[in-house]
Amino acid sequence: MDIDEAHQTIKTAIAPAEATFKTTISKQPFYYFAVELITSSSGPASEIDIDAQKFHSYMTAVLVQWLGAVGSGMSLDILSYTAPRAIVRVPYCKYKGIWQAMTVNSFKLMNGATARFSVVRGSAFYMGVVASSRSMF
Repeated sequence: MDIDEAHQTIKTAIAPAEATFKTTISKQPFYYFAVELITSSSGPASEIDIDAQKFHSYMTAVLVQWLGAVGSGMSLDILSYTAPRAIVRVPYCKYKGIWQAMTVNSFKLMNGATARFSVVRGSAFYMGVVASSRSMF
Protein backbone atom coordinates (compact mmCIF):
# COMPACT_ATOMS: atom_id res chain seq x y z
CA MET A 1 0.00 0.00 0.00
CA ASP A 2 1.43 3.37 -1.05
CA ILE A 3 0.30 6.82 0.10
CA ASP A 4 0.34 9.61 -2.47
CA GLU A 5 1.49 12.63 -0.44
CA ALA A 6 0.31 15.26 -2.95
CA HIS A 7 -3.29 14.07 -3.19
CA GLN A 8 -3.66 12.32 0.17
CA THR A 9 -4.98 9.15 -1.48
CA ILE A 10 -4.13 5.54 -0.83
CA LYS A 11 -3.10 3.38 -3.74
CA THR A 12 -3.55 -0.36 -3.42
CA ALA A 13 -2.45 -3.09 -5.73
CA ILE A 14 -4.94 -5.88 -6.28
CA ALA A 15 -3.47 -9.30 -6.63
CA PRO A 16 -4.82 -11.39 -9.56
CA ALA A 17 -6.37 -13.90 -7.16
CA GLU A 18 -8.43 -11.16 -5.50
CA ALA A 19 -9.84 -9.71 -8.72
CA THR A 20 -13.58 -10.07 -9.29
CA PHE A 21 -15.13 -11.10 -12.57
CA LYS A 22 -18.44 -9.97 -14.01
CA THR A 23 -20.76 -12.39 -15.75
CA THR A 24 -23.44 -11.04 -18.05
CA ILE A 25 -26.61 -13.04 -18.39
CA SER A 26 -27.79 -13.01 -21.98
CA LYS A 27 -31.25 -11.91 -23.02
CA GLN A 28 -34.14 -14.28 -22.76
CA PRO A 29 -34.82 -16.28 -25.93
CA PHE A 30 -38.60 -15.76 -25.77
CA TYR A 31 -41.20 -13.22 -24.72
CA TYR A 32 -44.67 -14.24 -23.53
CA PHE A 33 -48.02 -12.51 -24.02
CA ALA A 34 -51.47 -13.06 -22.60
CA VAL A 35 -53.63 -12.04 -25.58
CA GLU A 36 -57.40 -11.59 -25.72
CA LEU A 37 -59.55 -11.46 -28.84
CA ILE A 38 -62.15 -8.67 -28.65
CA THR A 39 -64.97 -8.25 -31.14
CA SER A 40 -66.75 -4.97 -31.90
CA SER A 41 -70.22 -6.31 -31.31
CA SER A 42 -69.98 -8.10 -27.98
CA GLY A 43 -66.70 -7.37 -26.21
CA PRO A 44 -64.75 -10.58 -25.58
CA ALA A 45 -65.34 -13.17 -28.28
CA SER A 46 -66.45 -15.92 -25.89
CA GLU A 47 -69.63 -16.77 -27.79
CA ILE A 48 -67.92 -16.92 -31.19
CA ASP A 49 -66.59 -20.38 -32.01
CA ILE A 50 -62.86 -19.86 -32.50
CA ASP A 51 -60.42 -22.69 -31.87
CA ALA A 52 -56.65 -22.38 -31.35
CA GLN A 53 -55.92 -22.92 -35.05
CA LYS A 54 -58.22 -20.06 -36.15
CA PHE A 55 -56.79 -17.87 -33.38
CA HIS A 56 -53.28 -18.57 -34.70
CA SER A 57 -54.32 -17.83 -38.28
CA TYR A 58 -55.88 -14.50 -37.23
CA MET A 59 -52.68 -13.55 -35.40
CA THR A 60 -50.59 -14.47 -38.44
CA ALA A 61 -52.91 -12.42 -40.67
CA VAL A 62 -52.45 -9.40 -38.40
CA LEU A 63 -48.66 -9.80 -38.57
CA VAL A 64 -48.82 -9.98 -42.36
CA GLN A 65 -51.09 -6.92 -42.46
CA TRP A 66 -48.73 -4.86 -40.28
CA LEU A 67 -45.27 -6.22 -41.14
CA GLY A 68 -45.77 -7.70 -44.62
CA ALA A 69 -43.82 -10.75 -45.72
CA VAL A 70 -41.48 -10.44 -42.75
CA GLY A 71 -44.46 -10.78 -40.40
CA SER A 72 -45.62 -13.97 -42.08
CA GLY A 73 -42.35 -15.68 -41.23
CA MET A 74 -42.22 -14.75 -37.55
CA SER A 75 -42.32 -17.57 -35.06
CA LEU A 76 -45.54 -17.52 -33.04
CA ASP A 77 -46.44 -20.34 -30.64
CA ILE A 78 -49.71 -20.68 -28.76
CA LEU A 79 -48.88 -22.38 -25.47
CA SER A 80 -52.38 -22.45 -24.02
CA TYR A 81 -55.76 -21.40 -25.33
CA THR A 82 -59.06 -20.87 -23.58
CA ALA A 83 -61.45 -18.83 -25.72
CA PRO A 84 -61.03 -15.86 -26.06
CA ARG A 85 -57.58 -15.77 -24.37
CA ALA A 86 -54.27 -17.35 -25.29
CA ILE A 87 -50.74 -17.46 -23.94
CA VAL A 88 -48.41 -16.76 -26.86
CA ARG A 89 -44.63 -17.21 -27.10
CA VAL A 90 -42.60 -15.11 -29.56
CA PRO A 91 -38.86 -14.52 -30.09
CA TYR A 92 -37.54 -11.92 -27.66
CA CYS A 93 -35.85 -9.91 -30.39
CA LYS A 94 -39.18 -9.51 -32.27
CA TYR A 95 -41.65 -8.94 -29.45
CA LYS A 96 -41.98 -5.15 -29.84
CA GLY A 97 -43.02 -5.39 -33.48
CA ILE A 98 -45.42 -8.24 -32.74
CA TRP A 99 -46.93 -6.32 -29.82
CA GLN A 100 -47.49 -3.29 -32.08
CA ALA A 101 -49.03 -5.39 -34.82
CA MET A 102 -51.45 -7.05 -32.41
CA THR A 103 -52.66 -3.88 -30.71
CA VAL A 104 -52.84 -1.50 -33.68
CA ASN A 105 -54.62 -3.58 -36.31
CA SER A 106 -58.23 -4.62 -36.48
CA PHE A 107 -59.51 -7.31 -38.81
CA LYS A 108 -62.67 -9.10 -39.93
CA LEU A 109 -63.68 -12.48 -38.57
CA MET A 110 -65.21 -15.12 -40.85
CA ASN A 111 -68.71 -14.13 -39.70
CA GLY A 112 -68.08 -10.50 -40.72
CA ALA A 113 -67.60 -9.03 -37.25
CA THR A 114 -64.72 -6.63 -36.67
CA ALA A 115 -62.19 -7.85 -34.12
CA ARG A 116 -58.88 -6.85 -32.59
CA PHE A 117 -56.34 -8.29 -30.19
CA SER A 118 -55.63 -6.87 -26.78
CA VAL A 119 -52.45 -7.68 -24.89
CA VAL A 120 -53.49 -8.33 -21.30
CA ARG A 121 -49.98 -9.00 -19.93
CA GLY A 122 -46.49 -9.38 -21.30
CA SER A 123 -43.34 -10.72 -19.70
CA ALA A 124 -39.97 -12.24 -20.51
CA PHE A 125 -40.92 -15.09 -18.19
CA TYR A 126 -43.78 -17.53 -18.66
CA MET A 127 -44.73 -17.41 -14.99
CA GLY A 128 -45.07 -13.63 -15.19
CA VAL A 129 -47.89 -14.04 -17.71
CA VAL A 130 -49.65 -17.08 -16.30
CA ALA A 131 -49.78 -16.06 -12.64
CA SER A 132 -50.72 -12.55 -11.67
CA SER A 133 -50.79 -11.29 -8.11
CA ARG A 134 -53.28 -8.60 -9.15
CA SER A 135 -55.93 -11.09 -10.24
CA MET A 136 -56.10 -12.55 -6.71
CA PHE A 137 -57.51 -9.35 -5.19
